[in-house]
Parts: sequence; structure tokens; C-alpha cells
Amino acid sequence: MTLRKKYIHVCFLCLFGLRILSGPVLFTKPAGEYDASDPSNDFGDAGWKSLSLREKIGQTMIINSLIRDHETFEGGSLKDFFNTYPVGGFFMADWYFNLHTSRDSIIYGIKVCIAQYAAATKVPLIFMEDYERGVGERVPPYTYLPVEMALGAAASEKLAYDYGTAIALESRDLGINWLLHPVADLNLNPLHPLVNERAVSDDPEIAIPLLKNQLAGLQEHGIIATLKHFPGDGATVRDQHLMTASNTLDWESWQQTFGRVFQALIDQGAAAVMVGHLTFPAYQTETPDERLPPSTLSKEVIQTLLKQEMGFEGVVISDAMNMGGAAGFYDNQLETAIACFEAGIDMILWPRLAVMDSLEARILRGDISMERLDDSVRRIWAVKKRFGLLKKNPVLFRTLSREDRLFVDQTARAVAGRSVTLIKEDEKMLPLTPDRFEKLLLVNISEQDKTSLFLPTAQMLEARGFQVETMHGLSFFNWEWRARQLDPYDKILVCLENRYLNPVGISLLRGQEAESVWMLNILPKDKIIAISYSNPYYVNFYFEQAPVLINAYSSDAYMQEAVVRAITGEQPFQGVSPVMLDHDILK
Repeated sequence: MTLRKKYIHVCFLCLFGLRILSGPVLFTKPAGEYDASDPSNDFGDAGWKSLSLREKIGQTMIINSLIRDHETFEGGSLKDFFNTYPVGGFFMADWYFNLHTSRDSIIYGIKVCIAQYAAATKVPLIFMEDYERGVGERVPPYTYLPVEMALGAAASEKLAYDYGTAIALESRDLGINWLLHPVADLNLNPLHPLVNERAVSDDPEIAIPLLKNQLAGLQEHGIIATLKHFPGDGATVRDQHLMTASNTLDWESWQQTFGRVFQALIDQGAAAVMVGHLTFPAYQTETPDERLPPSTLSKEVIQTLLKQEMGFEGVVISDAMNMGGAAGFYDNQLETAIACFEAGIDMILWPRLAVMDSLEARILRGDISMERLDDSVRRIWAVKKRFGLLKKNPVLFRTLSREDRLFVDQTARAVAGRSVTLIKEDEKMLPLTPDRFEKLLLVNISEQDKTSLFLPTAQMLEARGFQVETMHGLSFFNWEWRARQLDPYDKILVCLENRYLNPVGISLLRGQEAESVWMLNILPKDKIIAISYSNPYYVNFYFEQAPVLINAYSSDAYMQEAVVRAITGEQPFQGVSPVMLDHDILK
């Protein structure tokens, strides 16, 4: 596609998807922008005080990346939109752009929209996303990094800093200036479907130094980082996307675990904290509607605990307003978002545009105090100033240099190489060599067929002289015939890959996945090498009789290469499990 065609294609995306660009595309700065050289229009400490009421409210709102007409705005130019709804920022979701453009045009589309939004607004905007596994996991061809728990297994503070730096460099190249991570949760419950390998560890002693360094790498390279999900997720089996979750630890246990982690990172200078849709029974006492509200709706958790007792002066952001964990306490999402703000949330994630109209009306008639709004805007303004977002012409894109790209690649390779963890080797199977075990079967166990995902593993093994075949799952139907069918293979590499939200639901295997485990476990045990590319508890739980168990934590290409190099003896297994694997709940 030529550059001219790409430009026309993306402009069509904006015209069709936004439905508000009926005028010319706006790349010039709006006439009403503050002049930083004029003290009366200063973007400095007191600049927020000159904002109108709607502009102040807008600072508290982060909406989805494409402004849709069903969110009450009809027609007009992009500048007209900001005059009516001067929102503070956008969540630049890759899946929104996928709806309107080809996959290879997403980067261009995101950058064009960022440039257009920045040119049409009065106050510099926040451009937000969530790149826990690197920018490339969402927006190829940026780099798909190993997951957070790989950092825990690598146990290197330098690599944790480099990891944060790598994500920051690629995010700023794309135009993103605010990220909704790192995950500061602890995976205390191995059955938790949401935290799991997204957490660094289940141990604050391991998590704190690594998270501190990752936070520093992000923030020292121009990214506003967000700790999540306060007061800490990972203690139960509930998923906030589906229902209200809970942190069920007693107060003393919380202080020694989640509280300790969050306090250490707040003291480190974290700019933002995301509050989760989970209750905190050890601290909360107020029960409107005879139920504990989630922390996102709790003044006790947000204002008393986080802002006052823990001394957090940064921005408190909600988790997404479309999640099941926030639902059912108020009549609709609008009222929930308003209650969230009243409780002390400074920045609402994914509110409807009607929130601005409703908040304005309620503040004008005195239902909500101006002090509540001013506290939030003051905090947001301070963070924007700290990260250089209040300049007259803020830098939207910081282009990656050749050295930057090399650094990101080397960081991903180093994290993967140091994190692959040999959990068990009862028999001397490793290293695998073609003269000993020539014929290999790679069985992918996951809800969806991901054999293509593991094509790099198959290709790397074939390049080393192995004969490799791949298969998605193993039905238990006609098990005797199936066993004979598998007999010719010297070794079977079981590749488990059920990651966070893929699929949605509980973390245990069921259906064809569970049947596959059943089939594999009746085979001669010396055939099996079980490797988890996601949940670190899978190999111990499902394949305790297998002689070789390996945890790789994520299925990115770097990790697959590191696994191949480790099982073939080209590099040692260096990872140390960052979580306890022998929980009573798994026995």
C-alpha cells in the first residue's frame, strides 16, 4: 500500500469510525491553546485553575479511542467535539482500530488519530494503553515481551529496569504516554484466573525490588506508570471482569503482603494507582445497600486508606467501567461512574460522555462539591507537569533509534533466557538430541487451536535435525487406537497455553483440554516433557508423573527460542520459580 493510499485509508477510518470529522482534517494547533510564555495562560502549577467546569470534569475522563456518535455527540468537526466534550484523554485500544483498518495499518492509524486529537484540543491529552507483555503483543511489529512472571523467574533487578525501559521506548514511539501497569498484585491463590502469570510473584520479597526497578524504567523514560489493582488482587478465585472480586486477607496479612508492595512502590514515586473492583472486608465497614461495595466505589479504601493513611499524592484511576465487578450496585453505568468519582477516583476509565453532562449538573446544583473535583484535577495536573505533558507543544512521538530497537530485542532475549525454569527432571532425558530422540510430537493443549503459535518451536527443532509433527489436543475417544498412533514418537512435548482472559473463565482445564491430559497420562510416562507457556501451576498439577516439567510463563517467540535452546543443551536452565508450586489447594 502506498503512503498516499494509506493516508486516504486512515482518513476514511476517522471519518467513518469517528463520525465527527465532517470538516477538514485538523493538524494545526487550535487557536484557543494556552500560551506557555503568557503567565495568565500558564500550564504550570496553577494552570488548572483557569479551566472551565467542563474542562475540569474532562480531565477526569479517559474514553475509548474512537469517539462514536451513539455516545450522544452528533456531527461536527473534531475541534467541535472537544469544545463540547473536552475529555482528558483516550485509551488507544488496538481492537477498535482492527474494526476499521487492516492489521498492517494499525500503527499508522493510531498515530494519525493521536496527531489529530492533539491538534484539536486545548489542553494536552493523555494517550493510554495496557502493554503488560510489551507493545508488540497488541500492536505488531513492535516487540512481544515475556510476561511479568518471567521477570520473577529471571530474578534480575537490572533486567526488570530494562524491561520497563523497553516498553517505555516502544510506547513513546507509538505516541502512548500513560500505561496501565505494572501489575503489583501477588498470585497468592494458584486457581486465580486473572492475576496468575501476570504477577511477578506470590512473595513480596521477590516482587518489590523487581517492581521498583520496572517502575523506574518506565517512568524515567517518559511513561506515566500505573500500579494495579489496589488493594491487591490474587487472593481468591473471582475474576473482576465477571463479578465483584475480593481481597479476603485479614488486616495483618494484608499489611505484610499487598499493603507492603503497594506502599513500597508509592514511596518509590509511582505516579498512578488503579483501584480494582474488589471488596476489602478487613478494612471496609460501610455497607450501603447492606453489601460491601467494590473498592472503586469505596471512600474508605480510596480516600481514607490510599490517599490519607498511605500518603498517595498521585492519580487514582478506576478499572474499566464496563466490567462486571462494578455492576449491580447502581442502576446503570452512568450512575456507577458518578459514584466512583464521588468515592475519590480521580480518573474514570471508559465512562460514557454523558458522565460529563451529569457531573456538571450535579456540581452546579451542589450535589457534589467543587472541592472533590478540584482535588482530582490538581493531582492529574501535577502528574502531567511531572512528565512534561503541559508544554506548549508536547512531543507526541519519540522515534525509536537503531540502538533503541537493538536494546529492546536484547532485553527480551535476556529475560527469556534467564527465566526458563526446570521444575523437575527425574530421568536423564535432557538434553534432547536427534541421535537419541529423533521423532518428536508437539501437542498444543489450549482452548483454541494454537499449533500455528508454536510453529517457531517446531521450525527451530527441525533446524536442529529433529523430525517434528504438531497436533492440537488428543481426544480420549478410542484411547487404545490413539495410544498405538502415538507409539512411534520418541518424545511428546506437551505445550500448555491458556493465558489471562484467553479463555475467559476459571483457570483449570476442561473439555478437550482435560481429555488431552487424560490421554497423555495413560501413555508411558518417559515419553512426556510438559512445558507450560502460561499458568505456572499446570505442569505440577496435571503431569506430576512426567519425568520432565518446565515453566516458560509466556508463549512469545523469545521464550520459545529460550526453551528450545535449554532442552537441547545449548544454554542452561537459569530460572527459579517465583511462586510456590505445592499449594495444599492443588493436592
